[in-house]
Amino acid sequence: MRTLTFIVGAPADAFDGAFASAVSDELRKRYSFTAAAGDRYESEPVNARGWGELQTLIRNMMGAGAAPHLTSVDAYQTVYLPTEVPAIEHVAVANAADPLHVASLTALIADLGSFASHAQLPTDDVELMQMAAQYLEDENGLDRELDFQMYVQLMLSAKQALARKQALWVVS
Repeated sequence: MRTLTFIVGAPADAFDGAFASAVSDELRKRYSFTAAAGDRYESEPVNARGWGELQTLIRNMMGAGAAPHLTSVDAYQTVYLPTEVPAIEHVAVANAADPLHVASLTALIADLGSFASHAQLPTDDVELMQMAAQYLEDENGLDRELDFQMYVQLMLSAKQALARKQALWVVS
């Protein structure tokens, strides 16, 4: 089973060595973004299938163009910055075969909040943590409702990133 993890922190928290440095340089040049100091936060791993299932659920509930900062982003080499990013951008990074997907953290949180409202899901930290705990405690919980598990871990991580003024990385 392939998993996704959400990491809040600097490029070096998500990538190794020279690639982390190249990503950091590119974000600084393009967005004047320098990673804020702070401890790394890491979500619980979630089955990667949940990303696509969440995207499909959002499109089915809210329409094809809904929540673009989630539904039009691949769960691969993606970063949500706590700075103004007007549209999702694909940024070439030295020595990388694929571009880095760069999007807005505040737009992601707004998209997730809109989805939560439609789906009647919690946005409160305590309720989100209780929901996450239910999946972790249930023996079969990790294999069901992957879309909701993805939502919970992504929303918790996005809120951490915003509070810390740090980037949110999607890592597989």
